[in-house]
Amino acid sequence: MKGKMMKRLIAGMMTIATAVSLCSAVAEMPTQADVVKAATSVSGVSQVSNMPSDFARGVDISTVIALEKAGVSYYYLDGTSGDIFDILAGAGVNYVRIRIWNNPYDASSPYKGYGAGNCDLYNAKVLGKRATDAGMKVFIDFHYSDFWADPGKQFAPKAWKDYSLSYKKDAVYNFTYQSLQELLDYGVNVGMVQIGNETNGSMCGIGGLYDGNWDLSSGVAELMQQGCYAVDDINGSYGRDILKVLHFTDFLEHGTWYAECLANMGVDYDVFATSFYPMWHGSTSDLAENLTYIAETYNKKVLVAETGYPYTFDNADSTGNNVGSADAMVSYNYAVTIDGQAQALRDVFAAVAQVNASKWGYGLGAFYWEPAWIATDSSTWGSCGSGWASSSSGNYELLYNSSVQFYSTTDQGCSWDNMTLFDQNGKAMKSLYVFNDIRGYSSTTSSGDTSASTSLEGIYYIRSYYSGKYLDVTNNSSANGANIQQWSYLANTAQRFQLADAGDGYYYIYTGASNYTKVVDVEGKSTADGANVLQYAFNGGSNQKFKFVEVKDGVYAILTGVSSEKSCLDVYNWSTADGGNIAQWTYWGGDCQLWYLEKVQ
Repeated sequence: MKGKMMKRLIAGMMTIATAVSLCSAVAEMPTQADVVKAATSVSGVSQVSNMPSDFARGVDISTVIALEKAGVSYYYLDGTSGDIFDILAGAGVNYVRIRIWNNPYDASSPYKGYGAGNCDLYNAKVLGKRATDAGMKVFIDFHYSDFWADPGKQFAPKAWKDYSLSYKKDAVYNFTYQSLQELLDYGVNVGMVQIGNETNGSMCGIGGLYDGNWDLSSGVAELMQQGCYAVDDINGSYGRDILKVLHFTDFLEHGTWYAECLANMGVDYDVFATSFYPMWHGSTSDLAENLTYIAETYNKKVLVAETGYPYTFDNADSTGNNVGSADAMVSYNYAVTIDGQAQALRDVFAAVAQVNASKWGYGLGAFYWEPAWIATDSSTWGSCGSGWASSSSGNYELLYNSSVQFYSTTDQGCSWDNMTLFDQNGKAMKSLYVFNDIRGYSSTTSSGDTSASTSLEGIYYIRSYYSGKYLDVTNNSSANGANIQQWSYLANTAQRFQLADAGDGYYYIYTGASNYTKVVDVEGKSTADGANVLQYAFNGGSNQKFKFVEVKDGVYAILTGVSSEKSCLDVYNWSTADGGNIAQWTYWGGDCQLWYLEKVQ
């Protein structure tokens, strides 16, 4: 989430003490209220343990623009209207996934879109920027196809139809690199990139579906590697740390084997991701066990890139649903109700978080697939792309098949309308609030509700209100013990700091100098005035937790957890010089104890 924290009244809450610091007279400040904790769970689910502060509580919202064009409006739980991204953020969503098809439009006039959001690069840029402006990270899902790609179909884009493997490798690299370049230049905060969608042995017209070779060795691994190379090069060009994700499905049957295949082929990636739908794929306890095995055996982070569960069997339009009756379900661990849907989502989150019990930081989170894709009027299915496929999508398939089996020759509606987290009027259901309920945080359930705090998570330059200089890691060092000082603006990694939610209103401050692996630390866990502030390896101690309290518009005191918020980060001895030291000192509200947060774009 993005924006200001809930304002606290600080002036008038302090009593000037007789002691005088090198900064000025000191006073004692009572502990500030922490981030608002939920008295009750809106969705009814219990909290989940082993979730790092940056645990992805995500959704795939790829069709939102098409739905808005079709006239869909969205509403909070109480029925008041709001922007979809504000509603999601208020429910605890911190990450969105957006698919990209190369060219999801018919090859001849009038170039009708294939539907399902017409998810081209431009669509991703607009959605990604809206998500970024709402304080969320973005997970880009490249299909390397012009329409749906999954284990049953992996058609190459029209423009690549006659490409050899060698040309496809170049095409995958170039499309990945150039698309990410456009997204980042547009201001989209990309955190992860998916190289292919549900690539169970096939990708982009290569592999098992086409040659009977399912172990990735006939070109699929090479295509994946080219996508990974493109992400690596983008990271180098832009100074980013975007994660490279590979995505499979039917995880309990094939997941560990595909992890082995990737290792055998030497693919250099970061995250093994899977689709996992409880009504099709089995128990979340088995999910946790297999994810943990991959994390421990192959040293890969793990993620559920897609999940979902029906809250009803009712159909809201004339197009049949993917799960239209109990016959379409394999597993029956949850009731087909809003409560059952909420519990299923909670348990998927818990399964991924369980990985962190044995390998901390390797269970990254989960994404609910298309929670906002409600049914629309049939007149909009083809004209706006609000249905799962339009009449032109079949023309694309006919380039590869003798008949249309997977797409359509008529405009189709929504096959997912009973799987959403919004009802058919666009109003949020209780199950949407699982994202906050699993961490015990309050949610914004009304457009007029200001009771929920807004997160400051993100990467910042931190500028002294007093001296105008910036928080800085000495010599851009990545070493333990590197000093925290102030310095003139350099716009480099030494001056970039990432705020990550530490719970109870606190943040860890990760340092760009360490590539965001180490944090700001009060040396020796001291509570004393003058205690030095430095960079150190993360250990989660109170001396590495800080609370940002807004004392006036855009100006913050940075209180130290180790002092129980009685002390703060202080520009020592009122220094205005480059190299002026940063120390802990009892908070009294002087200018040398106040800071601006400047978001890194």
